[in-house]
Amino acid sequence: MYRLHEGLRRAGVDSLIACRRRGSDSPEFVELPRSDFLENWLGKVTWRVGLNDVHCVSSFKIKNFKPFEQADVINIHGAHSNFFSYMALPGMAARKPVICTMHDMWHITGHCATSLDCQRWKTGCGRCPYLDVYPPVRRDATAIEWKLKDHSYRRSRDITFVAPSQWLLNMCRQSMVANCDLRQIPNPVDHEIYKPMDQRAARAQLGLPQDKHIILFVSVAIKSWGKGGDLLVQALESLPQRIKDNSILLALGERSDEFAQACGIQAHALGYVSEDDKKAVVYSAADALVQPSRAENQSLVALEAMSCGTPVVAFDVGGMAEIVLAGPGGIIAPAEDVEEFGRAIANILVTDELCRALAEGARRSIVENYTLDLHAQRYIALYREKLVQRQPQSLRVVPA
Repeated sequence: MYRLHEGLRRAGVDSLIACRRRGSDSPEFVELPRSDFLENWLGKVTWRVGLNDVHCVSSFKIKNFKPFEQADVINIHGAHSNFFSYMALPGMAARKPVICTMHDMWHITGHCATSLDCQRWKTGCGRCPYLDVYPPVRRDATAIEWKLKDHSYRRSRDITFVAPSQWLLNMCRQSMVANCDLRQIPNPVDHEIYKPMDQRAARAQLGLPQDKHIILFVSVAIKSWGKGGDLLVQALESLPQRIKDNSILLALGERSDEFAQACGIQAHALGYVSEDDKKAVVYSAADALVQPSRAENQSLVALEAMSCGTPVVAFDVGGMAEIVLAGPGGIIAPAEDVEEFGRAIANILVTDELCRALAEGARRSIVENYTLDLHAQRYIALYREKLVQRQPQSLRVVPA
C-alpha cells in the first residue's frame, strides 16, 4: 500500500493514507474515526460468536470523514486488520468509487486469508476445516460471515476488486464477487533501491564468509505453518552432504534465531530488518532465496530478491509460478515436494551458468513488469476509468 502511495505521489497524484493509528507525524497520514470503547466491547462479543471485523462500527463514520469527502477514489488495503468493517462498504461505495486491493483470499471467504485445499468458499463456507488459519476464529460462524460479505458486496454500487496475481483473479471469478468488476495489477518493487550489488561487498558488509553458498530464508518464525519452515528443514536435510558442509542458511525475520537452531546446516540469524536498503544488501549477499510457503498470493519477498538479481526457489502455490518463471528468475517445485525443492536449491548452488542466467532473468523481469512507476500508472488508469461518469476537480486518492 505504501509503495503504491509513493508511486502515486511521484506521478503527481494527491494521495493520502487514512489509517486507524498514524505511525508518523507526516501530513501524508490521517487517522480514521475511532470508537475504541464501543469497539473493544463489541469485539469481545463478536469474537465469541466467531466473527471478525464486524465490530469495527467506526467504519460507518468514514463516509462523513473530511478526507473521504475530498477524495475522488477510495482504495482500501488490509481490510482484515481489525480496523475496518466490510459492512460499511455499501455506504462508502454509494458516494465514491471504491477499489479493494486484495492481498490474499480473505475478501471471498468466510474468515480465512488462505483456503488451502478447502473449496467451501465457492458456495458459502460453513463446517470450516481450518478455523485456526489466519485470521483465526473462535467458533465456526463462517457461513454467516460469508453471507454478510456477499450481502455487503451486492449492495455496493461501485466496487472493484484488484488481485495482484492471476491466480487470485481466477479465484475471484469462482467466488461471491464474480459479478463485480475484477482486475489484476501485480505488486510493485522499488527497483532503484532493490538492485544488484557486488556479492562480495554485500557479504563483507554483513560479516558473512565469501567461500560459502548462502541460502536465504525469510519468515516470522519456524513454527509459521503457512510459510513452510518445516518443509524447508526437510528440503535442507535432503541436500548432498558436500553442499550442506559448504552452505550457510541466512535466516531473516523477527524470530529467525529459532530457525537457525533447527535447520541442520550452519546458520546465521539476522533478526528483523525493516529498512529497504539494508534488505537489498541481504538479498545481494545470497546465492538463492528459498520460499517454501504452503500458500502465497504474490510474494513481495520474492519480488524484492529477484529485483536484486537473486534467484528464487519456491513451491507451485498461489501466484508464485507467475513471478518466478517469468524471466525466468528461479525454479518452481511441486507443492510440498521437499525432495524436488532440495534438488532445485542444489542446482542453483552448484551450477554457475544456471545461477547467472536466473539472476539476469529475475532482474529483467522486475524492470519490465513490476516497477513502482508501472504500478502507479496501472492504478491511475483504473482510477480514471472509474471516474469517467463523474467530474472530479482533482484526482485525490485515500488508501485506507
